Amino acid sequence: MDERRYMTSIVIVEDDAQVRNSLAEIVRGASDLELLAVAEDFASGSKALHDHQPDILLVDLGLPDGSGIDIIKQIADDGLATDAIVISGFHDEYHVFKALEAGAKGYVLKHDLSQKILDGIHLLLNGGAPISPLIARLMLQRFSPDPLAEESEPLNEELTERQLKILKLVSQGYSSREIAEQLNISYYTVTTHIKNIYQKLEVNSRTAALHRAKGLGLIAD
Repeated sequence: MDERRYMTSIVIVEDDAQVRNSLAEIVRGASDLELLAVAEDFASGSKALHDHQPDILLVDLGLPDGSGIDIIKQIADDGLATDAIVISGFHDEYHVFKALEAGAKGYVLKHDLSQKILDGIHLLLNGGAPISPLIARLMLQRFSPDPLAEESEPLNEELTERQLKILKLVSQGYSSREIAEQLNISYYTVTTHIKNIYQKLEVNSRTAALHRAKGLGLIAD
């Protein structure tokens, strides 16, 4: 039996040679990860994403011929089942929220990278969001509750019974793999449902999905 199909595939897009080589070494040294491609600029990174369609994209934002944010947007535009983790030195509000709005599922700063990236990848695979503490504080400041906020607009398309069940399990902290086991369906079926839930809720992350669902009364606080 070919065990490679159970490995998580990775593509790296990073223009700094030292960081790029360090990331590649970390991924190659992990028994459950498979490095499919390494790119050093926007053009080659965009092509690598299109050609390989990895499980996870590790992407820098400041590339010499473009922005990593546009590569992240390509995931949704092409309908890929890839999750993006930003690997960046930028920690300002503009870059952080542009990346998250584009669909990034994690944001790890480059300092102490070797200690955090493997944990971040495994956290993502288990339904979490790898976020450096500095970025988490920035997000908390941005998304602190607003008592004057308007009620959520109604959905254009209602969630199915199965999607509601999955959404409630997500709100209870279950990972996609745990949900698959509970519902006796495949992991990939769960991730497809979650992506469809995001589309109906018009969000790009689990945190935003849960916030929107609570506003709509689909799940309890």
